[in-house]
Amino acid sequence: MNNNIVTKLQSGLGRALTYFILLSCLAILVLYLVQRFGTQYAEDKIQEQLNQSGLAPFVHYESIHLDPFTLTPSLENVSFGNENSPWLRFARISLNSYPIKYPDLDVDFWIQKSPIDSLSRETRGLMRAAGVDTLLGKGSFTSKVEGENVSSHFKLDIKDLGKLDLTSKINLLDNSIVMSDLRSDVLASFALGQPEALPIIYGDAIELHSLDVKYEESGLISHLFPPSVILQDSPENQLNRLENICQALGLAPADSEEAEHIAETLLAFLKQPKKLSLTLSPSSAISLKELALLASEGMLYKDSKMTLSND
Repeated sequence: MNNNIVTKLQSGLGRALTYFILLSCLAILVLYLVQRFGTQYAEDKIQEQLNQSGLAPFVHYESIHLDPFTLTPSLENVSFGNENSPWLRFARISLNSYPIKYPDLDVDFWIQKSPIDSLSRETRGLMRAAGVDTLLGKGSFTSKVEGENVSSHFKLDIKDLGKLDLTSKINLLDNSIVMSDLRSDVLASFALGQPEALPIIYGDAIELHSLDVKYEESGLISHLFPPSVILQDSPENQLNRLENICQALGLAPADSEEAEHIAETLLAFLKQPKKLSLTLSPSSAISLKELALLASEGMLYKDSKMTLSND
């Protein structure tokens, strides 16, 4: 009887081991198929969006990796601009949803550690001005489209420079606007140093509900405005200069309470740079064209319900 029990146990364990091996092989095969065909699908979708946005000639990547467990694709070793001397190099750009839910975006990115001589002339100039010889950082960008409403959140952390956190909510009043075109136009306008082009292109088509910008200092402001420079001039002259800058930017007249508040807040931040916050929350959504008009009238800060604080 004992022999029968032992025989049955051995037979049961043998079958269990056989099933386990077969299931393991099946699981490995499924993961392989998911990764192979999923990677190809992800690459096709990514290339399609790059072509739609007009960015395909400027974006170069070594490979695409698909995590078979989370089904999230990542672009590996990415460069923007000239392939040999790009504006930026990224170790990885991860898309946190699959299938890719265009036009929604959920992206994490890691800026590859890049010596100054490995990047483009424009980037080298910015790095020298910022006082760094190596670029390293990380960030994320999310954007969700619900009808005509678009909510976006951008975060950037650059080593030895600072952290930027930007949140916005806008309305698209023109149904013909393609999100890929809008995003590429925004990227191009800031890359070329021409953000004033946006109100010209989308002045009547976009309304701004809210904008929240936060900056946390890690070395950029201290390099651009060292204490020795700040102390060279009297506080009165510095405040007058900042108030005139407010007027030149269309924020507020130089002799207004708003300009005085902006100047005092900025001067306090420059003397002890830690955190700076800017919010824009009009009582009702305001178009880019109206914002540009307020700036031309020198009333942008007050009439757009803008606030500036040095936290």
